[in-house]
Amino acid sequence: MKNETPIKIKDKLAKRVYKLSRETSKDTSYHLNKALENYLDETDELKEALKRLNNRKDKTISSKDFRKSLGI
Repeated sequence: MKNETPIKIKDKLAKRVYKLSRETSKDTSYHLNKALENYLDETDELKEALKRLNNRKDKTISSKDFRKSLGI
């Protein structure tokens, strides 16, 4: 599904996106969608990490034990 949503972008960011578009031969929409997708993914991961951090029932292990479990 495609949806056109008007947004305001700071001039400095717009210039950077336009430059990237020229360098990669991909349009600005592609890069803006990728940037937004990455931001939302990172935000979701942060929320999940905070949820797990605050869950006292969630088992935690030390970094030493974690490395050991990976064999490093």
